[in-house]
Amino acid sequence: MAQEPDSGSLNAFLLNLKHELEAFREFHQILATEQAALVNGDAEGLMALAQRKNEQVLGLTQLADTRNRYLTGTVGSTNQIGMEAWLDIYDPADKRGASKLWRELIDLARAARELNQLNGQLIHTRLAHNQQALAVLLGANATTSNLYGADGQSYSTAPVATGRPLGKA
Repeated sequence: MAQEPDSGSLNAFLLNLKHELEAFREFHQILATEQAALVNGDAEGLMALAQRKNEQVLGLTQLADTRNRYLTGTVGSTNQIGMEAWLDIYDPADKRGASKLWRELIDLARAARELNQLNGQLIHTRLAHNQQALAVLLGANATTSNLYGADGQSYSTAPVATGRPLGKA
């Protein structure tokens, strides 16, 4: 089964948890800033935030991979049950503060997921609004693109089709 971690790897694991928590705090802040940019229609700000968000996700993935490798080596499992087993075995009284770090990390990850979902809904709403506006503009363009017909008469709406329908040609 699992082996007792040495103090160096244990300290490295705890430090990694602290870094992961801090990275989630930064990620949550990016998401909050993204939400403000979405509400304010700040397209330029969103572009810059997208790059920061992607970089932060890569960093979070690396930190989670490090945590998972450590957990696999010590308790054989990387999911929530594995982490709780690790806490029960290696820090049952939370003397090292690992349980507190883990709870904060889980809570912040949950909050970030909810904020990201809300931002996705805002993006969807903004996209639908833009598509409606584009449809109106394209529709207006279609009715006014032929200002004069073949007979030289002006039209304020789309000219009435004459001749045979395409299906009869």
